[in-house]
Amino acid sequence: MKISLSRISLILSLACLTACTPSDEITVPSPDGSLKLTLCQTDSNLAISVSYRGERLLLPSPVGLEFQDAGFLSGLKLDKGPQTRIEEEYDMPTGKTSHVVSSSNQRVVTLSDAAGRVVELHLRAFDDGVAYRYVFPPQPGTDPEVVIRREVMDLRPAGNPLVKAMYLPWGVCSHEDVYLTDSLNHIQQERSAEMPVLLRYGSGTYMAVTEAMVVDYAGMRLAIADGVLSGRLTPRPDKPELAVISERPLRSPWRVFIVSDRIGAVMESNIVTSLCDPCKETDLSWLRPGKATWPWWNGYQCADGWKGDVNTINYNLSREYIDFCAQNGIEYHSISGIMLPSGEEVPWYYNEKHGVGSDFPADDAKRLYPGFDLPAISAYAREKGVGLRVWVHWATLARDIEGTFRQFREWGIDGMMVDFMDRDDQLMMDFQKRVLELAMKYHLHIQFHGASKPSGLSRTYPCEFTRENTLNYEVYKWDGLFDGIRKMGADHDLNIPFTRNLAGPADYHLGGFVAVKPENFGPAHWHPVVTSTRAHMLAMYVVLESTLQLVSDCPRNYAGQPGFEFICQVPTVWDETRVLQGEPDEYVIIARRSGSEWYVGAIGNHDSRDITLPLDFLGDGDYNLSLYSDADASAEDPNQLLINEQKVTASDHLSIHLAPNGGFAARLAP
Repeated sequence: MKISLSRISLILSLACLTACTPSDEITVPSPDGSLKLTLCQTDSNLAISVSYRGERLLLPSPVGLEFQDAGFLSGLKLDKGPQTRIEEEYDMPTGKTSHVVSSSNQRVVTLSDAAGRVVELHLRAFDDGVAYRYVFPPQPGTDPEVVIRREVMDLRPAGNPLVKAMYLPWGVCSHEDVYLTDSLNHIQQERSAEMPVLLRYGSGTYMAVTEAMVVDYAGMRLAIADGVLSGRLTPRPDKPELAVISERPLRSPWRVFIVSDRIGAVMESNIVTSLCDPCKETDLSWLRPGKATWPWWNGYQCADGWKGDVNTINYNLSREYIDFCAQNGIEYHSISGIMLPSGEEVPWYYNEKHGVGSDFPADDAKRLYPGFDLPAISAYAREKGVGLRVWVHWATLARDIEGTFRQFREWGIDGMMVDFMDRDDQLMMDFQKRVLELAMKYHLHIQFHGASKPSGLSRTYPCEFTRENTLNYEVYKWDGLFDGIRKMGADHDLNIPFTRNLAGPADYHLGGFVAVKPENFGPAHWHPVVTSTRAHMLAMYVVLESTLQLVSDCPRNYAGQPGFEFICQVPTVWDETRVLQGEPDEYVIIARRSGSEWYVGAIGNHDSRDITLPLDFLGDGDYNLSLYSDADASAEDPNQLLINEQKVTASDHLSIHLAPNGGFAARLAP
């Protein structure tokens, strides 16, 4: 890299090509000693390495920062500070674990140059992962702004691990695609990967790379090529030569590495939320996790069809869905848009051009579409004990977030999907933080759509129920063949718990109840179908972590259908999560506990398989098992479902056959 005299930058580290001697190293071990995060300095350059049970996972990998102004160009000094133990317990009202016990070792390394400029490098080691971040403390007499051009993180994995990643175009995009697996050394042409990225070493050890607590900062992706995973901060849209402009004090996101020789331990880890700030609010009684209708997915199908004026059509449609929610214990009805007598779909709020784009400055979510009586729908929902949530374009919301939220509460709205952000630069992440702060104030839940990955902020702002960042079941509405391959299906579903869910809750538009064999599939916007078995679709409500699960099909497709009662019963937040069995690209079995009840979900790939599942995760005594599994005919008719009721104990085991694209779901109650 060449730096012109007119563009001198502050560089902590650009390269570390020579090995560090033990005297150069600063090592932070995990509490159990199995993991080690090591920082070394060579010729004023910095590098980190990671080892697990004596196996080197990351070779010395350059890390650092490049600022706009001069500094740290020579004489860089390190003060490693003492190692401290951090013991923490906290409750999570949302997510996969209700009470988290966290233990880690930390060391704060103070980096300073001859001019007295200071940056802190925080190193943390847990039993299931390691992390580091930069902290910029206040410094009297210096510029209060921190201006960062880029962050250096050139990860150099040892050996030639398999890499499972979702690749995206640089710049603005929907942050969703399929996951691909390849050996690291086989990736020669640079590709932009969204985190989390999962590495599988030849020894059987797994390492997932992601980030935690992205606040006042830009998001990061990984450029993968030539055996290196290089961190790239997303540039600011207003100043593309820069990534971050923030006031001191400033904390960068944590760079997180989740590690274990058991893939289930990587999936069970709570390290991402443990690295985030606690919630400041003490009264969270207003939070109401649960499930929600999503009429947009099924094309607003309603038994009455499209009759009458704007209000009559949409009031009748919402009333049908609200009745459906009340009868089946579904917490929320969603209003994503409204239908006109012509059959055209438009936003439910005032929109001058009948569009949903960010270039429509007249759109106003504080004003209703003419003739649409949202207060009447809200009153009916309250009468039935059903919550109400809405869809809103982020740019419309951004014009007046607090005023819009105030109006939402007056209308009786409980939450919303904020859509089409398609960016993770600092300005967009600042917008999302503002949304979460005000949503906590106005007691509204948030579902971010068209968004980048979560970073554990559901701990700081529990109103963040879920995020997209997935190629999810909405794609069934238009999924054609791409290079002869269909993107949606069981194989794609199987990647999500091993990758995307490692970062946090994932929206996936669950609940499709009309299935066809993959070879008979055709995309349909108004009557979409799915290609996995009924048992697989039920299991996804357990396998997929999301505080807000959607019930996306229309009420008449659920009426009288076997297995729908499981959707009505299954919780969306959990006291405990255990990954019982699993192999990436093959199958996974996840058990989640809510109170004294256990729910189990298993999904497989396109192949059939037979599974033996010990029930030794259960407590003492008898349990009533309700098992939903593939029928003998499921391979030909994926809507077929076998339901079995029996008593079991922890000493029993289940023998279950999974059809191609199949799965099973179970409820076990004492």
